[in-house]
Amino acid sequence: MRILTEYPVWFILFCLILGGIYAFLLYYRTGKNEIPGRVMAVMTAFRFLSVFIISFLLLSPLVRKTSENVEKPILLFAQDNSLSIVMGKDSSFYRSQYPEAVKSFLKNAGDKFNVINWSFSEKNRDGLDFSFSGKQTDISSLADEFASRYLNRNVGALIIATDGIFNKGTNPYYSLTKAKFPVYTIALGDTTVYRDLILRNVLYNPTVQVGEPFPLEIQIAAMRCAGEQADLEIKKGGQSIFSKKIPIRGKEDLQKVNVMLDAKEKGIQHYTISLKPLQGEFTDKNNSRDIFIEVTDQKQKVAILYDVPHPDIAAIRQALEASSRFDVDEFRMTEFTADPGKYDLIILCQIPSVSGYNNLSRITGSSASLLYIVGSTTSIPAFNALGTGLTIQTSSSGLNEIQAIPNENFSFFNLERNIIEGIRSFPPMNSPAGLYQSSGGGEILLSQKIGNVSTHFPLILFMPSASRKTGVITGENIWKWRLADYQQNGDHLVFDELIGKIAQYLCIREEKSFFIVKWENQIPEDNSVEFHSELYNESYELINQPDVNLVITDEKNKNYHYVFGRTEKAYYINTGSFAVGTYKFTASVKAGRNLYTKKGEFIVSPLNLEAMNTVADHNLLFRIAASHNGEMIYPRDLEKLSRILDKREDIKPVSYRQQQFTDLTGNLWAFLIILALLSVEWFLRKRYGIT
Repeated sequence: MRILTEYPVWFILFCLILGGIYAFLLYYRTGKNEIPGRVMAVMTAFRFLSVFIISFLLLSPLVRKTSENVEKPILLFAQDNSLSIVMGKDSSFYRSQYPEAVKSFLKNAGDKFNVINWSFSEKNRDGLDFSFSGKQTDISSLADEFASRYLNRNVGALIIATDGIFNKGTNPYYSLTKAKFPVYTIALGDTTVYRDLILRNVLYNPTVQVGEPFPLEIQIAAMRCAGEQADLEIKKGGQSIFSKKIPIRGKEDLQKVNVMLDAKEKGIQHYTISLKPLQGEFTDKNNSRDIFIEVTDQKQKVAILYDVPHPDIAAIRQALEASSRFDVDEFRMTEFTADPGKYDLIILCQIPSVSGYNNLSRITGSSASLLYIVGSTTSIPAFNALGTGLTIQTSSSGLNEIQAIPNENFSFFNLERNIIEGIRSFPPMNSPAGLYQSSGGGEILLSQKIGNVSTHFPLILFMPSASRKTGVITGENIWKWRLADYQQNGDHLVFDELIGKIAQYLCIREEKSFFIVKWENQIPEDNSVEFHSELYNESYELINQPDVNLVITDEKNKNYHYVFGRTEKAYYINTGSFAVGTYKFTASVKAGRNLYTKKGEFIVSPLNLEAMNTVADHNLLFRIAASHNGEMIYPRDLEKLSRILDKREDIKPVSYRQQQFTDLTGNLWAFLIILALLSVEWFLRKRYGIT
């Protein structure tokens, strides 16, 4: 411990001299014959000390204390809480004995480690959870969380207790490459292949046109059922509309069945696809699937215009044509002679261009919404002159390599979590280098990350106005996103859904209603149901003073009542999650003398991913542990894991010194000492009649 001041140390000598002079001048003339010598000495000393301390505190002294702390190494323990863990023959072990064994292991590990527990399924949570109720498993998000949260910390080891089955996110073998510490795996679950008939997946378009046939691709897996038949049936409204017997050819058989159905009724249609359980089958929880298809009688017309061919054009067209919502035409700009007003959306791929085609008055003067794609062949000055609400100040023709950052507070439409995570992992695009400035009223869906710097420059921006909606994509090579989506997930669903949502938002003409309600028609069962609402007065100004009431009705006619919450100028409500099924709702508000009502419906689609694959993947766990200087062990061998960790010489505590400075000026004890010295002196002076 050391005392420091803002002034040279020898200034303390002045404090001593000041205290001595003050005490001497005060008491040297006092009648010593009338006051005992000891009392006089005490009063003089107390006055000296009090003046010295007060003057010393004027030097702003600090006390520096150096302490040494020892930090135990961190042991991260992550427990898989998904349903697949308890779907095997050892389910009773995992529900009763296993949790106690883990708790005992972690208690003993606490002597050497700072143990931090996590549980994961579709989401990551602090603490241990052995309910095994998760409907999805995402190990990659856990790896990302550990990599960011415990960066530069003294992590001794990570232990992941799982069956190796993942059905959300990316392959954990690759996502765990960010981990810079040993990784151990506890191999849970059952690797036995049981007799089982599985409705693996159903591929379909969520929106189809009324009166048109639409396809379903039904994927069926059969394990140890060779020589038998699978009875496939499709029901709608409880009535069977399709059935077929499918011969099972081998010990492990995977078949695709293509079915064409007719869209006869408008609205959201509920179909149940099921396989009749076989005798002795392991489980029938994976034998059926409910799907919900919106049948509409309206297609949005989209035109894609370009001056120079680019792979982005094909990627966007393929994404739009994957949905039955859109009717897509493609033209070179010089060949576009159609009336722009007959299209709901016109996509201008790098137009206006540097080659000189800048006259867009026929298009910008129409009622069609516009989506500009800015790239290397775009004429930036001509683009700025269009008045889109975005200007780009650039002094060169160079391009920046940029990553996309999703705006999770974007309000024009909702992006599901899998789309947001997919965007984060997509490869970079190329955007014109410069300064981006947008006018008020717009909203950014994706912003640019240039190198390691996150900016507020827009990558995808929307500018709604009274006459039309305008969108701008400020980068090219979005086609790489579609390829990356297929590489990561085996399909283009994330990319196609993103482009579809962008086009759907721009195609929909603004509703000139005094009361508007926005919601998602289809919601996975693990997601919350959200509503956005806007209310306008007679002057068509946004207001949010009146209460907006919401009534949701389920299939059993049970009502759930809510009141919207208020945002800055509008309304929003998160009603939480609902069970699988079809729901209707009525939103109502009374503004002045007017009563406005909006009705609609939505469906909550089921998640049964954990039952789709019940065979534990211990090979993946072995590879993960081996690539991170760890080891795979089994749940009954936790004592072995304790011995392994104890023997590791590279897992050590970290000691560090910490300096702490304390300001004596505001110290309570200094105040009390001064007060005590002056009080005792004052008492003695009064006792002996000194004035």
